[in-house]
Amino acid sequence: MTLRIGIIGAGKVVRVRHLPETKMNPHAEVGAVCDIVKSRAEEMAQEYDCQAYTDYHELVRDPHLDAVIVAATNNTHAEMTIAALEAGKHVMCEKPMATSLEDAQKMIDAAEKAGKQLMIAHNQRLEPANRKAKEIIQSGKLGKVLTFSSVFGHPGSEDWAIDGIKTWFYKKDISGMGVLGDLAIHKLDLVRWILEDDYTEAVAMLDTLNKRYLSGDLIDVEDNALCILRTTKGAMGTITTSWSYKKENNSTVIYGENGVLELYVDPDFPLVVHYDFQNAEFHKLGKKSTNVEQVKTGIVDAFVEPIIQNKPVPIPGIEGYKALQAVLACQHSAESGTVEKIKMGD
Repeated sequence: MTLRIGIIGAGKVVRVRHLPETKMNPHAEVGAVCDIVKSRAEEMAQEYDCQAYTDYHELVRDPHLDAVIVAATNNTHAEMTIAALEAGKHVMCEKPMATSLEDAQKMIDAAEKAGKQLMIAHNQRLEPANRKAKEIIQSGKLGKVLTFSSVFGHPGSEDWAIDGIKTWFYKKDISGMGVLGDLAIHKLDLVRWILEDDYTEAVAMLDTLNKRYLSGDLIDVEDNALCILRTTKGAMGTITTSWSYKKENNSTVIYGENGVLELYVDPDFPLVVHYDFQNAEFHKLGKKSTNVEQVKTGIVDAFVEPIIQNKPVPIPGIEGYKALQAVLACQHSAESGTVEKIKMGD
């Protein structure tokens, strides 16, 4: 069986990840590409020998497609995903899955009603070092997790996005949020997944420190965020994200009763576990995908294989919902100046 996939969006993430990873999968085929910028859709359609669309409604109605990847602007994720599900297509949606919990729930409901699978593209869960870290935590070798610190920062979306400084990431009416929805959501999802834990409280500080439009005015979304979380099992930690780092930092450190687990701190060893000053484990588990150097994430494989095998996808809609819930709790905390209580999944 071959899964024919239509991709909505022809921006950077589609070009470096979704299209090439779909082509590499032996059970998948690029069936169509859609972008409101006609030249971009046609460019990718020519490169991948598929149909080009400028209207996503036409793509989701294409009878030759089995599944859809939604990788357009944040404010369109929900409507595009729901339309694809209602048209009988499986869907993988980029993060954040929506800009409100109401829309996220509608997406989950639409998948259930259609009897189709909905997966959210939280690709950091698939990195070998992160998966090994989860195994170590599960084994109990690190003991009870006490605190954690996770950082994700790079020079900014203009160095990544196809529109440069004019990117929609810097426009609140389109993105819904800034660095929280772009970077913090990755780490909020990753930490709770590794720890097999949920968040109960969030405190956050957000600010726009240095990113500016061409006019010279500061962008209208946050470019830096500091989040403090407490979990159900009693751990506390920080998640710091930024579009202001001249050198990318995508690291996580977990402190347990019996040791310290470091992810992507040592440039040669993606995972290092320190049990004391003299005893450590060094794991060389492959490179991490960065804005400077892209490597295969496996996110398309993780979407395609379960559908081919008639099994549940590994990152279903509820997981994306919980990540969005944590992000919005941080946003609300920063706006109110208070501790935000979280009941994950509600």
